Amino acid sequence: MKKVILCLSAIFLLFTILLPSSPAYAENLDQQLEDVKMEREETGRQIEQAEKEERAYESQIEHVEEQMITVLGELDGLRQELEDIKLEIYKTNLMLELKGKELEETEKELQHKIDLLNWRVSEIYKNRDSHYIQVVLIAEDFMDFMSKIKIMAMIAEQDANMITEVKARREAVASIRQNIHILNELQNEQKDEVERLVAEQEIKKQELEAIHEQKKGLLLATIANRNELIEMEKQLAAKEAQIKKKLESLRHGNTPGGKMAWPTNGILISGFGYRQSPIFGDSRFHSGIDIACDTGTPVIAAETGQVLDTSYMGGYGNSIIIYHGGGIATLYAHLSAFGVSPGQQVQKGQIIGYVGTTGWTTGPHLHFEVRMNGVPQNPLNYL
Repeated sequence: MKKVILCLSAIFLLFTILLPSSPAYAENLDQQLEDVKMEREETGRQIEQAEKEERAYESQIEHVEEQMITVLGELDGLRQELEDIKLEIYKTNLMLELKGKELEETEKELQHKIDLLNWRVSEIYKNRDSHYIQVVLIAEDFMDFMSKIKIMAMIAEQDANMITEVKARREAVASIRQNIHILNELQNEQKDEVERLVAEQEIKKQELEAIHEQKKGLLLATIANRNELIEMEKQLAAKEAQIKKKLESLRHGNTPGGKMAWPTNGILISGFGYRQSPIFGDSRFHSGIDIACDTGTPVIAAETGQVLDTSYMGGYGNSIIIYHGGGIATLYAHLSAFGVSPGQQVQKGQIIGYVGTTGWTTGPHLHFEVRMNGVPQNPLNYL
């Protein structure tokens, strides 16, 4: 019995909580509205902060991109400079190789002339006495002798000049080769320096690319966060509007005028007030009326309103609660099936469910209640 009483008490409490016109419900809505407003304001501040962060990241990304453009331009210039230096080094090495060959040929020519001169000097030295005697003996006369002496002197002078010229060429080639070698060393040093600068710029470029990716990631995260906040703000705005609408209907709603529609096609078998319980056998208060009819008989909304709840409510079985404004609500119990869902607007006479035997029943029937601010009223006064 205690379980039955507790179950009925719980159902009554649920009905009272769901009924919009109760003072506790109104206070709860006011608090919800205040909470939603505060949450919406906080969300608005977070959106503004996210937009500031978004603009800051966009500015930082733009700055990094400008730096990257500068670095890439410098890097292209350095790479071109490096290629030019490498080309000059190639030309210098080629020139150095050619001058080396020229010097080698000059050295051979000089050595040949020196060998020839040495041979002549050696021959003159070995035959210094007979040489002049031989010239005198083979001379036809004194004039011929003088001519041969002059020819020999000329040959000696030409040999000397040739050796001097070859030596000068060798010295010139050696000097050029030395200068080319120095130039080559300078160019290699310059190449090393440019390669170092290129490596530094490459590192800088990679660092900027990493910063760019990081900032871009932060920007995308900020945009996503802002969009989520905007969506949340929309939901809060909708929730605020919904609560305001409920409060509006609560504070300014009118009690439905005229008579309600009979909720189902059947026979009244039990009225409102105290009676002997057909299930428990004792006298107890009956908070509605019972209308007997076949299982599956359609149940209609007694008045236009909004569905607050459709659920299994213990002894009531499958039940529907509809709020009609002005503190008036109706309940339809022991249903076999639902035809509506919570939050749905229904019109007077619209089918909302079907008669059944769910909950505590002795046969198929509809239990129908009318409540004012959560307090049961005699439904016959409204039908």
